[in-house]
Amino acid sequence: MEKMEIKLRTLTPLWTGGVDQTSDRLHETGLIGSLRWWYEALVRGLGGYVCDPTSENPKVRCAFDSKAYEKAKKEGQSEDEAIRAGLKTVCPVCYVFGCTGWARLFQLRAIEVPMTPLHFRTTLNMNGGWLKRVFGGEKGNIENLQVPYGELHLQFTPRRYDEEYARTQFALALRIAAEYGGLGARLQHGFGQIAYPRGLEDVSIAGGYSQLKAKIQQGFLRSSGTPIETPFDLKNFVSLTYHVPSGELKDFKRDQSHIGSSQKKQEIAYLPCVFDLRYKGEGKWGMRQWLKKKGWKESDDPQNLGEIDLLLGPRSQWRSGGKEKKIDEELRTASRVFFGMPYCKDERTYVLRVWVFLHPELRDHLSDVAALKNLCNEYIQYVLDVQPVSIVFGEQILNQTQGG
Repeated sequence: MEKMEIKLRTLTPLWTGGVDQTSDRLHETGLIGSLRWWYEALVRGLGGYVCDPTSENPKVRCAFDSKAYEKAKKEGQSEDEAIRAGLKTVCPVCYVFGCTGWARLFQLRAIEVPMTPLHFRTTLNMNGGWLKRVFGGEKGNIENLQVPYGELHLQFTPRRYDEEYARTQFALALRIAAEYGGLGARLQHGFGQIAYPRGLEDVSIAGGYSQLKAKIQQGFLRSSGTPIETPFDLKNFVSLTYHVPSGELKDFKRDQSHIGSSQKKQEIAYLPCVFDLRYKGEGKWGMRQWLKKKGWKESDDPQNLGEIDLLLGPRSQWRSGGKEKKIDEELRTASRVFFGMPYCKDERTYVLRVWVFLHPELRDHLSDVAALKNLCNEYIQYVLDVQPVSIVFGEQILNQTQGG
């Protein structure tokens, strides 16, 4: 298979981040890491084993078994047979995305990436200060920061091993991200809404999914190991899409709501207002404060998480009883509820996507993913007075057998 050019249209800016967590350019590793994250959730949903590639424990993370490969070669087995012997210690995710001793099945390179100034919209001045510190560092300067936005030109190159499988699995992960979630880093801030590339439309979710199932069933990849506790499993997932009348978002179109480069003050193609939607804004805005009104608790103990913390992630620091408190580093965790930045469908309508994963420890509050869906939908009705135009559960994605 030859190199393939991909034109990826972003609907909101992307955040891919580098070593210093800035997004001054598109970092391909950020896109690949995000695709791996979605692919892990898919494989877990299928019941396949997924390792922890960040673990210090060699029994938990995958590595190609070079000794088994060499032994098979010495015994006169073919190259393919020897490779399969070495892959016994490589999970289905690492088979595609690589691990120690086994290269990723593809390369992804950015050819042309348009950039745009970073900006946000918020109804509270204190939120603006927090966003400036998070994205602009100690100086809080975001006016000169740029983020990828527009039509990205990428180049996909298979590794010359299992090439068609590499293409279908790359497309499968990308399609799930495009149609039900987002792509890149800092998804909890609304970045990463994309349109699925036309050049990959021949690969349906069902088609890629059936190939993945077949690969797992062949039995030569790693199928067991230390279980990883995580809510990020498609069985725990639901995605909701809303069409929001433009007037419902008028609070975020006011000049005083803008922070960042003045070049973006009149930007209405997308509204980077997710902090207010997810956390807290003026008046009714903010899922966190809405949950508090419903009786949900957030922990005041830096060593423990409350139910709000399990759903939306804990506060990093806060004042209580006149004292400054900081959450224990080991308890820092991202939100399980994600809001995409609302983006323009037409002059009267914005598209808002909300996608969520149910944390197992919340089962006392939310019996199942349907209950979590109802909770999110209740909040969106409260702040925006709209019903979803689409609701897709992870189980529905996993159960697809034909079509796209």
